[in-house]
Amino acid sequence: MTTTPPTVAHRFATAFNTRDVERLVKVFTPDIAYHDLFYGVFEGHAGLRELFTRMYAEGTHHEWTMTRVATGEHSTIGEWRFEFTLSDAVPHGAGRTLRFPGVSVFETRGDRCHTYREYFDRTAALLAVGIAPGSVAGIVRRRPTIEVAMPESGTLVR
Repeated sequence: MTTTPPTVAHRFATAFNTRDVERLVKVFTPDIAYHDLFYGVFEGHAGLRELFTRMYAEGTHHEWTMTRVATGEHSTIGEWRFEFTLSDAVPHGAGRTLRFPGVSVFETRGDRCHTYREYFDRTAALLAVGIAPGSVAGIVRRRPTIEVAMPESGTLVR
């Protein structure tokens, strides 16, 4: 019987759930561009170490479950359910457990990811963390996920 090796999405979820930063970093190429909706863009293994160390400090429990995965020659798309419990490092949300669905796109080179993007309802998640609506608006303004073309000029507003 032949078994199929785990996809990059499954290896990512398994490594993330161990809370082992070095194991997790190995899922990605050295030139990774990681686009995180909570924290922003991080590049390279050093950037990932910074990001994942912060994530683990801000949460006492993390569980990433891939519910559906589709693979192609140079990309994998993983639909998931994510659960995490906020630590005391996040005073306004400490002890809260959030569960929400989303999708990740893993652009691959060989068996590792070189570009990562994720999609979920960021505004709802930030509010659920306990961040005040005005502060959430500021985060969304600084790092928008929507481009708007103005009718008068066609100018894009970010």
